[in-house]
Amino acid sequence: MPRTARPIDFFRVWSPEMAYVLGYWWADGYMRHRSDNGAHIVEIASIDRDHLLTMAQVIGGSCSFRKVSAKGDCYHIEFCNRDLYNDLISLGGMPNKSNVIGFPVLPNHLLVHFVRGFVDGDGTLSWNGDRPVLHIYSGSYQLLADMAVAIAEQTGIPAPNVVANRSLWYIKWSTIRAKCLAAWLYVEHPGLALDRKAAIAATFLDWQPKKRPERGTITEEMRVQFHAYLPPQE
Repeated sequence: MPRTARPIDFFRVWSPEMAYVLGYWWADGYMRHRSDNGAHIVEIASIDRDHLLTMAQVIGGSCSFRKVSAKGDCYHIEFCNRDLYNDLISLGGMPNKSNVIGFPVLPNHLLVHFVRGFVDGDGTLSWNGDRPVLHIYSGSYQLLADMAVAIAEQTGIPAPNVVANRSLWYIKWSTIRAKCLAAWLYVEHPGLALDRKAAIAATFLDWQPKKRPERGTITEEMRVQFHAYLPPQE
């Protein structure tokens, strides 16, 4: 790709699509400045080929696309663009970010799109027996701690503790809290989303607790925002 690539201003104007892709890059993106030729590289990786191509189209401009074989199929899109690189830097992005990157400053109404992008990149929605569970992983403790607080402030879902998991950290919601978080991310605020995770989120919405949730599991803020997904009060 030529070093004089046309400017890409995607990360300069906040929108649901920009916040989503930013969240995905925060989770599964890279950036580097090559000293040999001065190139500024922005890259996103995913095992979901079609979703990666969708994000490339949303970002716009010219990019390269390749398949990388390493423990299964993985795909990469790569932009050689100084403007895209510098705009990510201005938002808090950095090379070698995995263990040190913080939580970005972003408009409150776009938090949900950023978090959905991050979950689609480095989160899991799964079932532990008959219990829905949602995890978010990162090498950065502070990123997860600040993200958990930001989510709690907007949703009323209490912030979970950040837990060590080998070389990573994670935060976890389960049962009714995972159901409400899935509804917030994939139903109440639709937008760009990874189809396979959105499909699992949809199955969470049908889940009902077999017994009355323990006191404090459902906050008053959750009752206001997620009343349609909660068991009735007794």
